[in-house]
Amino acid sequence: MSEGLKISFIGIACWWLLLLPFDYTLFNWFFHSVQSPFFSILKSLDETLIFETDTFGTYLLIALSLILGILSGFPVKWLCKKLRITPTALLKTVLAGILFLFLFKYGWDKLVKIQFYRPEPNILYTPFGKLSKDIAYWSLTGASYPYTVALGSIELLIALLLLFKRTQFLASLLSIIVFAQIVLINFSFDISVKLLSASLLIFSLVYTSCFPENWKGILGLKNTPSFTKNTLNHRIVKGIFAFAIVLECTLPSFRYGNFNDDQFPRLKHHGAYEVLHSSGIRRMFIHRDGYLILESQQGVFSDFKLDIRDPNRYQVSGQPFTCLWKQTGNQLIFKQDTFQIRPIPYKELPVLRESFHPFSDEFH
Repeated sequence: MSEGLKISFIGIACWWLLLLPFDYTLFNWFFHSVQSPFFSILKSLDETLIFETDTFGTYLLIALSLILGILSGFPVKWLCKKLRITPTALLKTVLAGILFLFLFKYGWDKLVKIQFYRPEPNILYTPFGKLSKDIAYWSLTGASYPYTVALGSIELLIALLLLFKRTQFLASLLSIIVFAQIVLINFSFDISVKLLSASLLIFSLVYTSCFPENWKGILGLKNTPSFTKNTLNHRIVKGIFAFAIVLECTLPSFRYGNFNDDQFPRLKHHGAYEVLHSSGIRRMFIHRDGYLILESQQGVFSDFKLDIRDPNRYQVSGQPFTCLWKQTGNQLIFKQDTFQIRPIPYKELPVLRESFHPFSDEFH
């Protein structure tokens, strides 16, 4: 890769990170302040734009980052001269920082099951063929705690390898494998983070190209390269950056004491319920995000946002639905009718049971 291309890619990667719509904990204020003017300009051109994962608005932002990155060549050159480092060194630092951020973020989220959490009760009672591919994949993955934790641990390990000079090349190869697999999943199951995962795969490919001596060593063209020590200032900056990212990713878990989302308290009446003696409603569900979901006798699901200010009476704004929780029995009040509801022990379903059979004849 030529020096000019490296300089352009540095600018593109920085603007990509700044303009990418993403939820942060500590630094949301900073990214929002940078993105807000661009959001306003694009919204003035098309007020229907939304800036979420894989939306047209986000693709416009990423296209804008390509243009701004190329135009940032002069400031990047000035920065390299000011810091007395080569474009290759700066590119490696920028890409390592981005890869570390997302590998640690998603690795930690899997480890504590914020990502791939246990399927919601309404999903468990939806016929498999009626699930979209992305919900089916996420639900099945979330049903296995060991698998989710293993995925998260692998991503965390690769993130940590990026911090040490001797293991960065190995980390670059492993990150390609991880992001290639994620891209395959996202495109195959139509999961709406295709743009993010594809970008990270490209970044990992460019990052590994910054280690030409290591590749020559593998191909037998040259001896394995020696490693130069980082300066004290470089180590301090890297340490502060890594600490900030770790804090950004882990703070919500420490704040709420949530290290396994499956065990974290839900709404008081979260769960699945059978509706008794109703010709129209078969089951009702209370979703973790504060929704009442009704399943008709024909298997059609309808969801309604709940007003949960009263823990013993959930109401639906603008709808004739009320869930009344009493010691004498739980009730669903639907229009002018009142039905008894009975909890369903959905956690005992086979898909949520952790099991291991060394011999297949134990369960076939």
